[in-house]
Amino acid sequence: MKIVLLIAWRNLKEHRSKTFIIGILVALGIAVLVIGNSLMETAAMGIERSYVGNYTGHLMISGRHQGRLTMFGFQDLSALDQPIPLIPRFDEVLAFVQSLPYVEAISPQAAGNAVVSVDDDARTMALVFGVDPQAYRQAFPDNVQLLGGRFFDPGEEGILLSELTAERLGRRLGRDIEVGDRILLTGISVRGGLRLREVPVHGIFRFRQSNPQLDSVSLLDIHTTRALAGMSVSRVDVAELTAEEQRILGSLDEEALFGSVDDLLVEVEVQDTPASTGQFLDILGPGDIADPWEDSAAWHFLLLRLSDERYLAQAQQELNRFFADQEIQAQVGDWLQAAGAIAQLSFGVRWVFNLIVVVIAVVAVIIIMNTLVISVTERMAEIGTMRAIGAQKPFVRSMILAETFLITGIFGLIGLGVAVGILQILYFTGVEAPNMFFEVLFGGPVLYPVLSLSSVLLAFAVILVMAILASLYPASIVMRTSPVQAMESSAE
Repeated sequence: MKIVLLIAWRNLKEHRSKTFIIGILVALGIAVLVIGNSLMETAAMGIERSYVGNYTGHLMISGRHQGRLTMFGFQDLSALDQPIPLIPRFDEVLAFVQSLPYVEAISPQAAGNAVVSVDDDARTMALVFGVDPQAYRQAFPDNVQLLGGRFFDPGEEGILLSELTAERLGRRLGRDIEVGDRILLTGISVRGGLRLREVPVHGIFRFRQSNPQLDSVSLLDIHTTRALAGMSVSRVDVAELTAEEQRILGSLDEEALFGSVDDLLVEVEVQDTPASTGQFLDILGPGDIADPWEDSAAWHFLLLRLSDERYLAQAQQELNRFFADQEIQAQVGDWLQAAGAIAQLSFGVRWVFNLIVVVIAVVAVIIIMNTLVISVTERMAEIGTMRAIGAQKPFVRSMILAETFLITGIFGLIGLGVAVGILQILYFTGVEAPNMFFEVLFGGPVLYPVLSLSSVLLAFAVILVMAILASLYPASIVMRTSPVQAMESSAE
């Protein structure tokens, strides 16, 4: 083996120009792969960290469904045919989740769409997340930046309006939306049809790390969200009556209980002044409701944040086993499923990058192969002489492979050094996102790339495979040529 390496090294030194050409290609390939994959992996970790810590948690529990369900609702054609399923037997699911020692925070949530209007003069569409404010802030303590006002309290009716929605309403209204304004929400849903609710604006906010989809989300109290979505929240239990109660009720009929219809009709004074929207909607009851968890059956999602990502697979297995054992029609998805189309699109960019890498690799293989063919052809007489004096085919083949491995190893390390240097510079300076798309792709406004060990191993594996493939054809040329023909070609 030592002799093979010495001969290979001598050949590389004697053909410096071709060695340098191949080496530059290998070094560039290593550098591009390491830098590109490190950028993509750092961005992917940033996206995951941003969504898990601010919006989705690690896992999302929902009712069993068909189609692509996210925390924004269905994001495919099934949205036209089915409402977002409720989590069945929510109390049992919640109790089991709370018993898991590695679950750090829990936030129930509902989702809906609404037309937001003010004074019948300004309207815009908005996504709304129905939340319990206390649980939401415990699960995602740093995701909301208040620009004015305050978060609504548990059981309090109201909305935290997104900055984008407030700006749209303000432009149409001709004035800024202020804390304390009352807005009318019109919800249209598969389950509930057309529903109206009027709520006060408790605050205006923005998400600290956002994207175009999240910019349209406002946070709404869960009771209003349920009313807009037509969610059935009441649970009726069969009352067990005593014998005395049954005897009393059995002796009464409807006429005795309610009297005649005429008793229900009274004279009222008709007002000429039309009622305002707020007065009309007052019949829906008071704005403050005691306990947002009271109707605990009506939640679309249960978002879980774990104490450590190492428990992720275990948590999914235990939850799925619990649903199966208890015959609960619920299922669990990861953060990427919950995050929705924009986050999934940013992950899809990695596949595009990988496709570009494959194309570059194919081109590099062809260039390296052609260079090796020229190098082997020029040395055909030398190789023929070696075979004439007893060198076997495996020896010659291993010599060519050794040359390829030496080039890959030496120039690969050079390319790795260049990549590490560039990544270090980018880490200290940061890569600013030029627009919203790159901000989503980076998982924030600035990307601080770090060297990825997996990208280094992947780059060397790809280059090594490329080198082996590129050396196969030149080696096959040598193997097909007899020693006599090789020596004769040199004489000519």
